[in-house]
Amino acid sequence: MWSILIQNSKLLRYVLPDTYAIALYPFILCNEEIDNFTLNHEKIHLKQQCELWGIGFYFLYIYYLLQGKWSGKSSMDAYLDIPFESEAYENETNLEYLKKREKMSWMKYRN
Repeated sequence: MWSILIQNSKLLRYVLPDTYAIALYPFILCNEEIDNFTLNHEKIHLKQQCELWGIGFYFLYIYYLLQGKWSGKSSMDAYLDIPFESEAYENETNLEYLKKREKMSWMKYRN
């Protein structure tokens, strides 16, 4: 999958100082040098973003985060329960995952 990796991003450090890495199609921004597992995690997000035409991903991401918060979960638990994050965290160590991943696989992780 095509992406532009920006390591040691000053922009990310300034705008989201507590964020290690983020995927904003087609960019992957990272505060430091990125390891292979984190890179794979962010590439999974890029694939999810492509499937939902970007705006759909961001809308659903915020929806799932707010849903978790409204149900009384901590910020971290709400974040970890987002289906996009669940898929990415579960498969980040499988560097072959994106080669065999089925389309819209994130839907399997909805609660």
